Amino acid sequence: MELAGGIPVQRQGSTPEDDVEMSITIPFNKPFIAGRELFYVAQAVTFGKLAGDGEFTQGCSRLMEDRFRIGKVLMTPSCTAALEMAAMLLEIGPGDEVILPSYTFVSTANAFVRLGAKPVFVDIRPDTLNIDETLIEAAITPNTKAIVPVHYAGVACEMDRIQTIAQKYGVDKPYPSAELAT
Repeated sequence: MELAGGIPVQRQGSTPEDDVEMSITIPFNKPFIAGRELFYVAQAVTFGKLAGDGEFTQGCSRLMEDRFRIGKVLMTPSCTAALEMAAMLLEIGPGDEVILPSYTFVSTANAFVRLGAKPVFVDIRPDTLNIDETLIEAAITPNTKAIVPVHYAGVACEMDRIQTIAQKYGVDKPYPSAELAT
């Protein structure tokens, strides 16, 4: 099968089965090396700190604190770790409810469930696949401790509206952004 102006076209005299062979390979997760990355990897291995609070993590934290005038930046290796940290910092516990989008990775709920909280799932918007901000207020109860907006596939949630709702009800709003960066 060939493409003519973006439309698949079958070659004259061929069957669809004849056209299944592809002549190109698209690499998956091929690292992009633009400069000194391999040198820095070797340094990290030499220092013996490949994860956690090593020299590169500390340097990145200082850079962000200085550049964005933030008192303290806490770096994590994943959004899962960031959500777990946020849940602990918010002192989430048994009896608390946390509002989450119905379409998210399991770690979003696990970060709060592991501390005894009850996840309350709110449906998503079909146009963004993010939490539907118009449905959040109906899900809030006296036990609601946090609203967790998850930005899906690089599309930001309606944060102004979510922030207004969180302030109105005195609810915390951790801000995971791993998907926003993809």
